Amino acid sequence: MTYDEIRAMYTAYIERVAGFARKEYLRSLRYREKEIALEDLSEDSIPQTDGISLAGEFALEEDKLARAISDMPLLRQQVLKLVFYDELPAQEIAERLGCAVGYVYKQKCLALQKLKEIREGNDHEQ
Repeated sequence: MTYDEIRAMYTAYIERVAGFARKEYLRSLRYREKEIALEDLSEDSIPQTDGISLAGEFALEEDKLARAISDMPLLRQQVLKLVFYDELPAQEIAERLGCAVGYVYKQKCLALQKLKEIREGNDHEQ
């Protein structure tokens, strides 16, 4: 390979990496929530709880979701952990678990559907 060929390959690689980084940055901007300082909010826009504590309600939801996850098949639990806790891409999860990438996506989808049903109170199995 000549110097120019290597340089062209390297330039193409750098352009590709920069393009992916740009897309990811723009995607992160789309999902970023706008931050508003508390002092900029009016009294009317701040929700009033009137002394009501929501901690108990959140604890119940957390318990329901924890039970739902523990009732899932072990492989589905592992997929959830690797996706959301370890933040691994599907390809790497598939390699670790010795399965297809499509299987990882399917297990993630089934788990999220079940958790959504539990959260919305539409659990048909109980």
